[in-house]
Amino acid sequence: MLSSDVHLKSPLRYPGGKCRVAKLLGKFAPPHGEYREIFAGGAAFFFWKPLARQSWINDLHPGLYAFYRALRDHFEPFAERCRAQKGDLRRLFNRWAERRDLMESRDDRDIVERAVQYYFLNRTVWSGRVVFDPRRRSRLYFSNPGGWRYLDKKLAHLQKLSHKLQGVKITCLDFAECVLDAGDDTFIYADPPYIRESDCSLSDKLYDKAFTANCHRRLADALSATKAKVMISYDDCDDAHALYRDAKWRPVQLEWKYCGRYAVTNEAKAAGQKEKKVAGKELVLLNYDPPAEALAALKQNAEPALPLLATLDRSNQSDQSDQLFSLTDRPESI
Repeated sequence: MLSSDVHLKSPLRYPGGKCRVAKLLGKFAPPHGEYREIFAGGAAFFFWKPLARQSWINDLHPGLYAFYRALRDHFEPFAERCRAQKGDLRRLFNRWAERRDLMESRDDRDIVERAVQYYFLNRTVWSGRVVFDPRRRSRLYFSNPGGWRYLDKKLAHLQKLSHKLQGVKITCLDFAECVLDAGDDTFIYADPPYIRESDCSLSDKLYDKAFTANCHRRLADALSATKAKVMISYDDCDDAHALYRDAKWRPVQLEWKYCGRYAVTNEAKAAGQKEKKVAGKELVLLNYDPPAEALAALKQNAEPALPLLATLDRSNQSDQSDQLFSLTDRPESI
């Protein structure tokens, strides 16, 4: 049996995933007996951190839910079905992409088949974006045949993840249901869609499920009311600061390199111009004091690629912050 403190990587290609920064985020984790990850996505932080006595991961995407359930409860049938995905990968991709009956399932039927569908699409679709929304069908296209190579190695890794998932609660619920009844020994990590995602056109949205301005407000209300210790990762923008402007929240501004790169033209590449990784500012919000060890390590530049920009002092914050949050004036996008 796998040790509970083994650091593992997420098996998924996931927009906004935290694989590269899980170690950094782990330094900010408080002592806890129960852990809840309410927007699991690729679950990079869950798989990296040591297991708590009780753990709960949740995501509203039905394909993700099926994937984690199959890993936990039906690994051998899942692995066997994955090995059967051979031959013309583009044809296999199109077949899975047309299985709307599986995409629309919201219960526990066909868990293994739905899990294989999600995993195969995730490994071979453009940028790992598995979009089930029929209005965005053009976003689900085959572009990464290399993602299905070395399957035996992938399955060996997935089996380790299966061991870690044993005894873990897995749900497909609205985030608010995962915050209820959390006590002061519970640690909640929330990695919601970025606020700027609310302004994107339907075709440009990264995720399958819409997360509207009202969802961001509901999330802030729920997390501000809980007794649990909470860590949130967000885009560093005025709206996020305004949502969590209460003095109970300790904001930490960070910067790291994103996995995506700016595209350059073929002519520029021929001239020797290299694509540069994008540096982005991120915001971590805590409702507890940041562990001294975490801040000390960052100040000593222990993570040179992930420097600490600032921790903010809100003791003298004015009421003008009320005017920062402009999501209240935005239409509900779907």
